[in-house]
Amino acid sequence: MYEKLARIEKQLFDIELDFLRRSYLATRPQFLERAETIAAKIPGFWPVVVDEAPEEIDRRIQPRDVAVLSSLRAVDVERFEVVDEGRGEPRSLKLTFTFEPNEWLEDERLEKKFWWRASGEGWSGLVSEPVGIRWKDRDLTEGLLGMAVRLWEKERELQASGSAISEDVKSTKEYKELVEKIERTPQDAISLFAFFGFRGHHVSAEESAAAAEKEKEGLLSLDPLKDSDEGIRQLPDTEIYPHGEELAIAIADDLYPGATQYFTKAQERDAAISEEELVSDSVSQDGDEESDAPKDNVDAPPKKRKRL
Repeated sequence: MYEKLARIEKQLFDIELDFLRRSYLATRPQFLERAETIAAKIPGFWPVVVDEAPEEIDRRIQPRDVAVLSSLRAVDVERFEVVDEGRGEPRSLKLTFTFEPNEWLEDERLEKKFWWRASGEGWSGLVSEPVGIRWKDRDLTEGLLGMAVRLWEKERELQASGSAISEDVKSTKEYKELVEKIERTPQDAISLFAFFGFRGHHVSAEESAAAAEKEKEGLLSLDPLKDSDEGIRQLPDTEIYPHGEELAIAIADDLYPGATQYFTKAQERDAAISEEELVSDSVSQDGDEESDAPKDNVDAPPKKRKRL
């Protein structure tokens, strides 16, 4: 009985993935058209949207990040591994952020890819590679992002030379400096831009492919909703942005598709506030006129308040 339920759940999960794949291909032209409309007719659209961001995103934004985000010109989300309606991993993401010229960034565009991977232990989720940012002056990540990039480059260098990365990396200067920096930095003070240094679990494409084969053979469960502790991995101690996967998914599944609704909500709220301020000013002016009226008119009926 339990095996049958597990099989049904797997079938339902596969249907959801297929729907996500087909939905992406069907809606992609409309999202590109939306981007063209925003670029041509609505300056300042994305800073307003980010200001209305859901809690999963808003709580990651530090006060020092706001000035840079105010120059955000465009956001794009691609499910870049989708080949056609029947093929490709739809959970892999490429996020692209385009900025107006500003006093903070040398880069006009920042791109970050996330690959959906699975391990032989049963874990599945997003992994990435660190992306460097060229800062004009102050590095909002306080050096964290640069250190993560340098360690990544050192790992690739060791890999190319045939070294055993898991053993040799910990002895490098890059590793030690990054771990020490992470230990000294409060997690709740890390800039949103450290997100570009997120790596997640170190799962290669080869390990992920092997895990997928095991799942097909019924030898491994990659169900992300399972309650057991099996398959849970501790993030590496060199991870500078532990919430990277959560943030990427929130951007791709909430902020990006719902951008127009967030923008409209902000416009409606601002319009309501403006109307309240006009009414308040009108009432204040009426009160001033009444206080200046002659004493013998005290018993006169009060003037009506005007709603503008």
